[in-house]
Amino acid sequence: MSNVVVAKLAGMRKAREWTVMPTSDDRIIVQADGAIGIFDWRSGKGRLSTKGGYFPHLAIAKAYIFPRDFVCACVQACPSLGGAHALCDGAIIVENTVRID
Repeated sequence: MSNVVVAKLAGMRKAREWTVMPTSDDRIIVQADGAIGIFDWRSGKGRLSTKGGYFPHLAIAKAYIFPRDFVCACVQACPSLGGAHALCDGAIIVENTVRID
């Protein structure tokens, strides 16, 4: 499974390849050439910066609600933390995603 999602966000002219990275606090970071964002996968609410694609740019990122289809694609593309996840009738189901070291 690839951890890349192709999409246009926030009025972008062209679709970009977004690298998808889960965080330990149930958020997902997406990073593309010249853009970066972070959002809660349950609500789709987060922050998006189209003024730079590095982590410091999250400090200037604006509030943004990520489209539901993009969120679902990111959840499917996320590298799992030792569990499985799936989409079922528009609802996101996550099982066994807690990693114990």
